[in-house]
Order: sequence, then C-alpha cells, then structure tokens
Amino acid sequence: MKNIVLIGMPACGKSTIGYWLSKKINYPILDADKYLEEKENRVISDIFSNEGEEYFRELETKYLKELSEKNGIIISTGGGAVKKKENIDILKKNGIVVFLNREIADIYKENHEKRPLLKNINNIQKLYDERIDLYRKYADIIVKNNDDMDIIVDRIVTALKGKL
Repeated sequence: MKNIVLIGMPACGKSTIGYWLSKKINYPILDADKYLEEKENRVISDIFSNEGEEYFRELETKYLKELSEKNGIIISTGGGAVKKKENIDILKKNGIVVFLNREIADIYKENHEKRPLLKNINNIQKLYDERIDLYRKYADIIVKNNDDMDIIVDRIVTALKGKL
C-alpha cells in the first residue's frame, strides 16, 4: 500500500485535512514535524534558533526517510519539506504527493494570531512565492482547500482512485 503525502504552505490544512482523510480511508496519519520533535525531544523552533535551518533540514530528511519506509499511512509534511529535492524523492518512492493549495488570504485570516511566522501577510506572500513552483512541480495531485472539509476530502479520495 502506498502512502499519501500532503504538501503545502504552513497552515494550508495538511494536518486537519489529513486527519479527516485518515478517518475516511482508514489510513493512520503521521505529522512529520511532530514526529521529528518527538524523536529529537525538542521543538522545531529551538532547533532553528540553536542550530539553524540547514541542520533542521538534515533532521527533517532523516525522519522523512523513516516515515517513508512505512506503508499505508498519510504523512503531513512541514511546509518547507519541498525545499530539498531529496525529501520529495524519498517520499515519492512509496507515496502519492497531494498538494493542498490554499489562498494566502485564507491562511492569514485563520492563522495570523496563532503562528508567529504567519503574522504578516507579506511574510506569507514571500513564502508562497518561494515555494509555489516547487509544490506544483512535485505534486501528483493538486487539491484546492477552498470548500467544506467533506468536499475537500472527497476530492482527494476521488483523485486517489486507482493510484493506491
């Protein structure tokens, strides 16, 4: 059984949609960032602050390799996992990559108070501009996150038919 790999901007709905998708198709969901934090016994913000982004990206690749060796799971990646082609190569070996595309205004509207990185719409736009081509390039399936959860999950399930 192949894995389903969710990619997209921070706060595009990977964890939430992944949760509802897991209920619908009976695949367990694993959040790659939470997995890394559990394995390292510390939070990502501390890793970024103390060792920097490059070190974090090395850890991210290490743990994405571990996750990709599992079968029949949903992997919710961190928003920047696409920055390293090696990560996508690893995940595509046994996975179907689904890009959850969400409007910048919607990301900002729902998350600017909860997530420091998303407090400024200009920051969100900058991240989006840096990553959008990578998300599109690496996606096997692109789904817009612009509707009710049931509809979005049904879109994904329909797009996955025959691919798992």
